[in-house]
Amino acid sequence: MIILKPMKLSGPVEWNLPPSKSHMIRWLAITSQNEKETIIKFNGEPGDDIKSMKKCMESFGVKVFETDNKWKIRGVNLLESDIRDNILDCGNSGTTANFVTAMASLLDKVVTVDGDDSLRNRDFSEINNTLTTNGASITSNKPPFTITGPISFHRILVNTEISSQPLSSLIMALHKIKKEIIIECTGKSVSRDYSELTFEIIKKCGISVERRDNTIILKNNNLKIPEIIEIPQEISLIPIAILMSELHDVEFIIDKLGESSFLSDSIKMIKDKEKNILDLRDCSDFITPAAAILAIRRGGKIIGAKHAKGKESNRIEKTAGLLKVFGMNCEITEDGLIIEGKQKPKKPENPVETHLDHRIAMTAVALATFTGGEILNPEISKITDPMFMRKILDLVGD
Repeated sequence: MIILKPMKLSGPVEWNLPPSKSHMIRWLAITSQNEKETIIKFNGEPGDDIKSMKKCMESFGVKVFETDNKWKIRGVNLLESDIRDNILDCGNSGTTANFVTAMASLLDKVVTVDGDDSLRNRDFSEINNTLTTNGASITSNKPPFTITGPISFHRILVNTEISSQPLSSLIMALHKIKKEIIIECTGKSVSRDYSELTFEIIKKCGISVERRDNTIILKNNNLKIPEIIEIPQEISLIPIAILMSELHDVEFIIDKLGESSFLSDSIKMIKDKEKNILDLRDCSDFITPAAAILAIRRGGKIIGAKHAKGKESNRIEKTAGLLKVFGMNCEITEDGLIIEGKQKPKKPENPVETHLDHRIAMTAVALATFTGGEILNPEISKITDPMFMRKILDLVGD
């Protein structure tokens, strides 16, 4: 637990972000299957989700040599890998669990996928259903579960209405298969920027991608992994900086964001103070800070975030609960929240639960910098940003 007193900030505040876990986990998945060496460069310290993916790749036999702001990856032939202890510990990372489950399904081995208490409460039926339909045997939809492959496939059906991760996981696992692979997506796709990021990465590696309505055709024409990969910052954390800025009426400056289109439209939507309807179909991770931002602005409505229920916590329910303990009102809907405006957060009467959810924790800490309060398990923020609490505490001296 951390006890915070109300802060009086003077701006501007320089605010650094960690490396993007979405980019780095995908690049770890693809470079770990490359038997040549690849260098991954980044600024800042990778979060715990990235480290969980690295640990799982090392269990496959991948070598990762770490230096400051650079990892050198020496991959393996996945189909010939000998998994250490046959257990893949994914920590808190749902992305890692999806990716390694798909990778393990290619093997003629028995592999267990596990994680921490939070991950053990998450449902992985979407990726598991796809894999069992194609011949894998999986004991449960919640970790720890055991998967026995290999799958047999040519045409694969995957539901993308709940999450984009099963689609990305399949693409990253199957990219080295030297034949045409057809993937058919069902449902109204969510988190499309994340799928587009996956397509962008595999195209950089020489994979041909043909898309026809809801059908994706992959062809391994000339696989060639780049020798050096640059990881951008974790821009999904920008809404936390926006919340801090509006709470304290100071500018938070984030340098070196680059020109990436990843999540750019969603960030613009959150920054727009005139927007009172936020469609989070493609950025459900924003729901908690976005709800707090709307509450202190003019209020509004969050829609399109039904899939936020399946994150580290039920983020619709837990976001509403978080606002309530800070004295702010909202109403839960089927796919989001209706939020009153012009609300001033108040100091919570009791320690604030964060539910082992890093985005709930960071939003709670941000609000407490304004109101003061006691926050339970703030260290879960290390999942994406190991330096988050250090940066918060350093603000006191500014």
